[in-house]
Amino acid sequence: MGNRYRKEGGKIRDTLFQILENEKDVIIKHGAQSRESRRMATQGMHSSKFCLHPAGDTPSACRLFDAIVSLCIPVVVSDYIELPFEDVIDYKKVAIFMDTTTAVKRGHLTSILRAVSAEKIMQYQLELNKVRHYFEYDDPNGAVNEIWRQVSLKLPLIKLMINRNNRLVPRDLNGSDCSCICSKQNVKLATL
Repeated sequence: MGNRYRKEGGKIRDTLFQILENEKDVIIKHGAQSRESRRMATQGMHSSKFCLHPAGDTPSACRLFDAIVSLCIPVVVSDYIELPFEDVIDYKKVAIFMDTTTAVKRGHLTSILRAVSAEKIMQYQLELNKVRHYFEYDDPNGAVNEIWRQVSLKLPLIKLMINRNNRLVPRDLNGSDCSCICSKQNVKLATL
C-alpha cells in the first residue's frame, strides 16, 4: 500500500504495481496518506507474510519500520538503501533484498517469495521479533535509546575532526601550495 506515483527515485513503484496487480495472493493498493489508509496498511501488514518495500524518493521509509514491528518480512526492492542500526541488526536475517532489475522481471518476485518455506518464514519472524524493539518508541531500549547510543558513538569522531581542523594550517589555494624549501620557493625569494 502506498503512493504508486513518485518522483524520480520511485519509478520502480509503478512498474511493480503493473506486474503485481493481477497476481494471485498479492494485495497491492495505490493510495495517498490518510488516517484510513494507514489503518488499512497496518492491518494488511499484521495479516501478511511479506511486505513489499520498493525504492522511493528517500533512502528509507517508515513503512519498512512498521513492517518490522508487525513481523511482516520486508521485501526490499532497491539497488541501494540506507538502514538504521546496521551495526546491531543483521538485516539479511530479517528481510529479503532484491535489486530493481531482477524484481521487475514478470513472475520473478512472486516465484521467489512463494518458494520461501514455512520454516524459513518462521526464522525471519523470530529474528524480526528480536529486533522490533529498535523501532518502538515506547520501549525503554527502543528507538530513542538506540539513536542516542549511535550519537554517543559518533561524538568522539566529531571531536577528533574538530580538533584536527583547528590545528591544520590554512592554505592559500590561489598561490603556491609548496610548503618545503625548494627551488620554486627560492626563485620567489630571489625576485623579491
